Amino acid sequence: MAGTLNYLAAGSTRNRLYVAPGGHMTTTQYDSRTVWIADGRPRRDDFALDSSGFTLIDHDSAVAGFADADEIDRVYVPEATDLVRQVTGADQVVSIGWVIRRSAEDKKGAQPPATDVHVDMHPGRAHARFAAMPESGAYSRAVMTSLWRAFSPPPQDWPLAILDYRSVDDSEGEPNLLLFVDSLPTPDEVPDVIEDADSQPAGSIFAYRPGHRWWYFPGMRANEALLFKLHDSDHSVAWRAPHTAFHDLSTPAAHPRESIEIRTVAFFY
Repeated sequence: MAGTLNYLAAGSTRNRLYVAPGGHMTTTQYDSRTVWIADGRPRRDDFALDSSGFTLIDHDSAVAGFADADEIDRVYVPEATDLVRQVTGADQVVSIGWVIRRSAEDKKGAQPPATDVHVDMHPGRAHARFAAMPESGAYSRAVMTSLWRAFSPPPQDWPLAILDYRSVDDSEGEPNLLLFVDSLPTPDEVPDVIEDADSQPAGSIFAYRPGHRWWYFPGMRANEALLFKLHDSDHSVAWRAPHTAFHDLSTPAAHPRESIEIRTVAFFY
């Protein structure tokens, strides 16, 4: 199907994402491109973490409805980290946080879907992030992933599109500073320069390239999840999977998207 994605615009230099409770604001300039996003379900067996950078997993969660943060911490975090450990074969998997996203106007304190082509970790920040974790030890390999699950009924109005690693050059991607604030600034409050910007967390954002191959899995159900890489210290395999939400205009009766993503780091010693 055809979908419109927000790529990094040429000449965008003040690239920042401000994140506050219940919303975010970007100073990055984007270039909207209509691309083909193919249905990945018929090709499911062609996708794997170390080749395409993502995989679709069948998994029944014991969580009732993802409305209770305590239940997510108590039940979902342990089951999700155990699932990632099983899939990756890592020695230890550590949660680094989860996010609820809702596309409805009333987000109930959740974040909206992320609508730019991005990866949540910039490669220049990855090693410092891993090394600062108490569990890192003398790791030989570290893999940061996102386990993404829609829990609203299918089909969803803003599904997730995944970019096949095999169609992305390792040199692609520009840093996008992640600035966590109590409240979002107005345009007049945004400074021209961020002091010590290289020490700030950053993701990667991507410019359009005609060779990009996009996939999605329509009608995601609550008993399945997408696991995809945000960074792998081993660059001899697929080490990231750029992704974005997109508005699926082919299903006008789609349900508002509600989803949870949990980010983890899998350590190999």
